[in-house]
Amino acid sequence: ESISPEDKQSVLEQILKRDRKNGEILLRLAFYSAMNEKWEHALEHAKSYLKIKGRENAGRLSVGLLEAEVLHNMGQKEEAKANLEGYYRRTKDPWYLAISEYLLSKQTEQSLPEKAGESPENLVTWHTALGFWAEGSGDKKKAIKHYKEALGSYMDTRIEYDFAKERIKWLRRSSE
Repeated sequence: ESISPEDKQSVLEQILKRDRKNGEILLRLAFYSAMNEKWEHALEHAKSYLKIKGRENAGRLSVGLLEAEVLHNMGQKEEAKANLEGYYRRTKDPWYLAISEYLLSKQTEQSLPEKAGESPENLVTWHTALGFWAEGSGDKKKAIKHYKEALGSYMDTRIEYDFAKERIKWLRRSSE
């Protein structure tokens, strides 16, 4: 709590120099870089993480969404859409498919609560993803609403939770 996201990113980058293939470090660096609006670094770390062979899991699925969302936030809307369509074709997990369908405008937001169920993990991924997408679309109010919902999941062990908390701070600072 007392260490800033910038300092966490710096420490993780030092660790990565010694262990270039550490997936957990790459995952965290992708998110911390995005938290700190270091878009190019976020993309680099996300791509490096996704190149590591492995099964479809929550980390891989979250970073896959993050990659498209960073592109969206960078204003590269067509590339973000193409990236998200590739993600959609590769993904097997029904929950992450539902989120990507929404982001691709293939589904309404109203369909997500039923699919999320009571799972706090689903709530934090859903609202963080939609919050970051809303940010990239220029809708700060909607982004903050989703980020607050993500914090309501109480999943403070998930990187998405930290991401939502830090993005709220960034958005509020940029509005001052």
